[in-house]
Amino acid sequence: MIQIGVISQLQVQPESLKHGERPFRTYDPSGLCVVPALRLTPNGIIGLQDTWQEILDIHHTDHPRSRNRQINGISFMFTTQYDTLQKRFGPHATPGIAGENILVHSEYTLSLADLTHGVLIRTDEGDILLNNIAPIAPCAPFSRFMLSMSEDPPAWLMKETLQFLENGRRGFYGLVTETAVVRTGNPVFLPTNNKPD
Repeated sequence: MIQIGVISQLQVQPESLKHGERPFRTYDPSGLCVVPALRLTPNGIIGLQDTWQEILDIHHTDHPRSRNRQINGISFMFTTQYDTLQKRFGPHATPGIAGENILVHSEYTLSLADLTHGVLIRTDEGDILLNNIAPIAPCAPFSRFMLSMSEDPPAWLMKETLQFLENGRRGFYGLVTETAVVRTGNPVFLPTNNKPD
C-alpha cells in the first residue's frame, strides 16, 4: 500500500446545490455542511456532528428528495485537483467548493488510471475500501459557477469548460460495500504498490 494523503475536510449536502429550472439552473455551494465525521454506507453518506447528530446527504437513498435510488457514490477530490482548478478559474475555486464529500490533502496528482484498484481509508475501526471509482461528470451549473461570469458564457466557452472538467478534474465517485465512519485526519492509501506519478 502507498499512502497518498490524509482527509482534510468532510462535508454533506443536506439539500441540492443546484437551483432553478433548466437551462437556467445555478450552482450555490452555500448549502454545504462541513462535519468532523461521515458514516459511509452502500446507500450513501450521513454527516455526523460533534454531538453525533446525523445529517442525511441529499444523495442518500433515504433522503426524501434524493434522485439516486440505486447507486449512491461517495464523492471525493484531492487538494492537487483544486490547485489545477485555481490555476484555470481563479481563487474562488477554494477546496471543498465542488461539493465533494471527502477532500484528501495530497501531494499527488491522481488520475482515474491511478485509482483502478480503489482508494483505501484507514479508520479507527479498520480499513474501508472505496471501489468502482468513476469520474464525476461536470454539469453546466457548476461550470458556469467556475467561470464566475455575470452573464451566460458563450457556447464555445461552456463546451471548453465542460471538457476541461472531465476525466476526474471535477472529482471522483466511489462505492462501499460495508458501513464505516471516517474522520478528518484519517490516512488515505492506494491499495497497491504502484506509486502514482
